[in-house]
Amino acid sequence: MATWSKLRSGVRWLLRRPEPPPPPGTGQRIQAAEQAAARRQLLTDAQAARTTPQHCQPTEIVPTAALGDETTHGRAEG
Repeated sequence: MATWSKLRSGVRWLLRRPEPPPPPGTGQRIQAAEQAAARRQLLTDAQAARTTPQHCQPTEIVPTAALGDETTHGRAEG
């Protein structure tokens, strides 16, 4: 029974061990690849924005309340 207990605790210890760390520099390579992909996407978006015609709409003028108009502040006139 003691052998079974030792074997069981050994297996449990092996299963709890964390994954070995990645080789040095792996994170920097991943980050560089992600930055390059983001840079390419930004350049692609900028090129698309330059080739797409701009649609200019006239500015709509919205009338504003006159100064001293108390209804704009949530109070009733009178």
